[in-house]
Amino acid sequence: MKLQKEIIVWRFIDGKIGHEKQSLALVNFLKLEIKTKLFNVCINNFVIFLIELKKINKLPKPDLIIGVGHKVHLSVLIAKYIFGGKSILIMKPTLPVSWFDLCIIPDHDQYHGKGLVYKTKGALSDNENQEKKDPNKGLILIGGISKNLIWNDNFILKQITQIAIKNPLIRFILSTSRRTPENFILKLEQLNIKNLIITTPKNQESDWLKKQMSFSKYAWITEDSISMIYESLTSGQLVGILNLSENNEDNQKRESIKILKKDGWVFYDQDGNYQNKNKLKIFPNEAKKCAIWIKQKFFSANQFKKAKKDE
Repeated sequence: MKLQKEIIVWRFIDGKIGHEKQSLALVNFLKLEIKTKLFNVCINNFVIFLIELKKINKLPKPDLIIGVGHKVHLSVLIAKYIFGGKSILIMKPTLPVSWFDLCIIPDHDQYHGKGLVYKTKGALSDNENQEKKDPNKGLILIGGISKNLIWNDNFILKQITQIAIKNPLIRFILSTSRRTPENFILKLEQLNIKNLIITTPKNQESDWLKKQMSFSKYAWITEDSISMIYESLTSGQLVGILNLSENNEDNQKRESIKILKKDGWVFYDQDGNYQNKNKLKIFPNEAKKCAIWIKQKFFSANQFKKAKKDE
């Protein structure tokens, strides 16, 4: 690549919050490594990409095209073909990995094929590890109806009650999600748990969760919320897992949790105990590590040293 003062990043987003958080985390840490100018392109299917081509053509030519989600696969590849730049996909694609310049794939996907791959321990997050957290504050984060997991109100409510009772000195804030059934919230309110406050996404500012994770020492999170689990770990919280049901069969989400348990990253006890909390390891900031790796792989140090002299 020619000498330049900044790199141009096109970020293809599909409207899914979990996907957008991962790509934004990578871009935010890239900005700390290289002067970067970001352009967001809203693409949730290839037809829209074709419709928006005239607008996209007016953007500065990209150095990196970053996408997450199956709906942006083809758009990322065609954009690279038309406009140039490196194509980066944050997931294991349905298309051949070797078609992309880089795929960022979590370990639990167990990819061993061809192509340039950067393996992570889970979803990317821009949370920073805040070591000084309040031991009297904890989060309980509830997901909702999931395609591959069975939802059981009473089973989840039982776990929440046990956690609150066995940790009376912790002041809990419980947040539901947009997927949480309304009946669940009504049942939870009827329990009248003394050390528990309930909140919902509609009452929260955009950075509410990130702030809560930065100063609350503990978090219990339902097993369907994989991205949330990795955000919490990256922020330095002690994380416990809430089962959705006793009857869920093995699936990819459960497999990733098994790996987290086996490797000592999370504590797992549906009774709400944290018996081994002092043995848990500090989770790595994968987005930060990946951004540094991308700089070293795709952009030479001399390129930016020379560019800086010209400023």
